[in-house]
Amino acid sequence: MNRLLIFAAAIVAAFAMTGCAEDSVVFSEVLQQKLDQKIYTRYNIWYTDPGDISCLNIQRGHIIPIGTEIEPVGASEWNNRIEFKTPADGREYVIKFSPGYRLTAMRNYILDTFTTTPPDEYLKNVSDSTLALIRQGKVTSGMNRREVMLAYGPPPAIRTPNLRNESWIYWIGDAKTIRVLFRGDNVNTIININD
Repeated sequence: MNRLLIFAAAIVAAFAMTGCAEDSVVFSEVLQQKLDQKIYTRYNIWYTDPGDISCLNIQRGHIIPIGTEIEPVGASEWNNRIEFKTPADGREYVIKFSPGYRLTAMRNYILDTFTTTPPDEYLKNVSDSTLALIRQGKVTSGMNRREVMLAYGPPPAIRTPNLRNESWIYWIGDAKTIRVLFRGDNVNTIININD
């Protein structure tokens, strides 16, 4: 009987380890990272607790600035966690990923959030004054859609299902949102829906 229990436990453990391995997402594969390439944040990432960052990028607390170099620690679709650290200070972060809020797979979220392109390269066409605002996590009238994405990240698809929409909705609190309204490619106005 004991042998049967040990055998059954070994099979369950093998399935669990196999399942976890299949659920792992490897940054370098997703980003097609070359050996000498570093990984950077593609936009500002907000957090109040570094171990519990919402994939909705709720705009409160502190900012991991756009272009910050990161080192992946791990990513798992099994527990919906994306873990990384910043080599400059060794701090570790965990993004709690929700495919239901983002309406995308974790791999696509990683592609949207991180890049191997150095920040000097992907920020070179942004004016100094606009870049200063972006680094502060601010969006103002006149900014284009790309600049809004650099400051706020992509809007959660659960509230903005299409980036061609004239209105993008972002969270600024658990139940508070703002609306960025575009005229063509540029921000026309920003409305705090909660006022």
